[in-house]
Amino acid sequence: MAERGYIVIADITGYTAYLSGSELDHAQDSLRSLLELLVSHTKPPLIISRLEGDAVIAYAPFGSFLQGQTLIELLENCYVAFRQARERMQLNTTCTCNACRNIPNLDLKFLVHFGTYVLQDMLTYREMVGSDVNLAHRLLKNHIVETTGITAYAAYTAASVEELGILELCLAMRPHRESYEHLGEVGLYVQDMHAVWERERERLRVVVEPEQALLVLEAEIPAPAVLVWDYITKPEYRMILLEADSMRRDDPTAGRVSDGTVYYCAHGKTTLPQAVIDWRPFEYYTYESTMPQVGTRMRFTVRLVPTEAGTQLQLVCGRSTGPLLKRKLTDQFVSSKKNQQEILRGVESLRQVILKELAEGVVVLPEAVSVAPEMVAAAVQTSLAG
Repeated sequence: MAERGYIVIADITGYTAYLSGSELDHAQDSLRSLLELLVSHTKPPLIISRLEGDAVIAYAPFGSFLQGQTLIELLENCYVAFRQARERMQLNTTCTCNACRNIPNLDLKFLVHFGTYVLQDMLTYREMVGSDVNLAHRLLKNHIVETTGITAYAAYTAASVEELGILELCLAMRPHRESYEHLGEVGLYVQDMHAVWERERERLRVVVEPEQALLVLEAEIPAPAVLVWDYITKPEYRMILLEADSMRRDDPTAGRVSDGTVYYCAHGKTTLPQAVIDWRPFEYYTYESTMPQVGTRMRFTVRLVPTEAGTQLQLVCGRSTGPLLKRKLTDQFVSSKKNQQEILRGVESLRQVILKELAEGVVVLPEAVSVAPEMVAAAVQTSLAG
């Protein structure tokens, strides 16, 4: 039975040239480590279909996430982890062989397409087949580097952009076209992943730590962190979490939530601006809220901690800033038993919405695929043999 979803390929680049001038035993170790990293970062809503040499082929079923930005951030997180691993491999080796010296020549590219596919049960995977899958593989052979100069990228087909609803976000990407015999022209939007890496290297973390907090509240939600993240950041659901009457969002960067985004949380006639100051998808975000006591502000870190049962949602409230008397009144109100009960009531309301929408199929929860080490080793051997 044909299914609809996102076809995602993560491909380690520069490997052919890397092998040609490297010692095979050390090259094999490097590829295995990087391929294991890609496997570990390919998790729901992304499901591994199979490994193919130095690439991970995956899919995300339609309806497995709520916001198009979520898929972008999954790939960005994976790329940042790849670059961090590559740097650690360089720093932690004293070997002077070509394989170890040439590790910086390895990089990563992603291809994202939306279409239909059929899942065939194999020994370990459910492998995708179909014309859209074939198209995604054809698109790996392209002229993006020659045309744009971008050597590490995420390329989104026009079909995936439309389905994700991220056309506004693509204003920051490079439009590109490829032409194939029997397929015609395919429109693409290319995101420079080197720019993502540079952005992340320069960012500072802003976190309200529990030991310095005024208040820490925790609740368990039986859903994976990526899905919970969608619910706690999308305005119509965040409104439920904070028991607001309405909520809107102002994004400074082409409709993308990031540092500088402001949520406007309305309670009756009072609207509280809540400015995001540290946005770390699927891990935490920190925002600074204007409080009802004029002249006071407070920082909150909303953190997601994966658990066996799903995700622990942590709300960590810092102490307010502002005039002394107003600070005391604000802190007293926020830490009051009544306010804590209201916060937990909002969390429970959102929890019930998530359970209801999962039960009704509004959002689907794909199961993760386990990839054994010997399967990674086999993929490495296939790549070396090729």
